[in-house]
Amino acid sequence: MTWSATLNITNNTAYNITVTHNVTGDLTTIAPGHAWSTITSEVNNTNALKFWQQPAVYYMQGSVSFGPAAGVYMDRGWQAPNDQSIALTASVNLTQYTQTQNGGATVVPWNGFEQGGTINMTFATV
Repeated sequence: MTWSATLNITNNTAYNITVTHNVTGDLTTIAPGHAWSTITSEVNNTNALKFWQQPAVYYMQGSVSFGPAAGVYMDRGWQAPNDQSIALTASVNLTQYTQTQNGGATVVPWNGFEQGGTINMTFATV
């Protein structure tokens, strides 16, 4: 059996989002108002999500990590306590997740993504 996962990211913010994979490096930059999707059979996936308007000056950095023995962990990224202007809404197979404050979470436990599936992440300005 081959394991695979689909990662869909929608960017409804005023920032570009660069997606950087731990093994393959930069995958893409998602412009404001655009979406991106990838399918992977890599079992070790940690993707840094870097939000920026000016290259190499990052407004926020988040992440998504997943694999067949890792589950799915998401972190929208840290914002100053008085600036919580970006929200993450997500779904992993049938599990829903929303993050509007600092601090990531395990959305699916370590054994809950053994069959793979689809991860949808939408970042939006609130």
